Amino acid sequence: MRLEEPRRPPWLEAAMRRRKYLENWRTYAAEICREARRHLGDARVVVFGSVVRGDWTPDSDIDILIISEKAPQDPTERAKINTALREAIGDYAAPFEFHYATPRQYAEWYSRFIDAKAEIC
Repeated sequence: MRLEEPRRPPWLEAAMRRRKYLENWRTYAAEICREARRHLGDARVVVFGSVVRGDWTPDSDIDILIISEKAPQDPTERAKINTALREAIGDYAAPFEFHYATPRQYAEWYSRFIDAKAEIC
C-alpha cells in the first residue's frame, strides 16, 4: 500500500511558482527580449527594481521595460504584445509587469527614477 503525499496548499504552490521566476528572472527576460524583438524589431529590454537590486520579496513583481521606437501607445496593442510575451514565457500568471517607452520617453522619464537596472538586450 502506497501512501499519498499530502497536497500543498494553493497559496504555497503559487508562492513556489513565483519564486521560480524571481530567482531566474534573467533567463525569462532573455526570452522576453527575443519575443519583443520579433514584434517590435528594434526593442531594448531593461529589467529594473527589486529583482535587480536583490531585495525582492515573495510579493514582488518583475518590472520589464521595453524600449522601442515602435512602443505601443494604444492599450489594445499593448495587450496583444503582452499576450505574446506571456505565451513565450509559457505562463499567463507569471509575475512580470511590462512597461513600454520610446527612446525619448525613456530618456525624459524612466531614466530619471530607475535606481537599479539590467539591460538584457
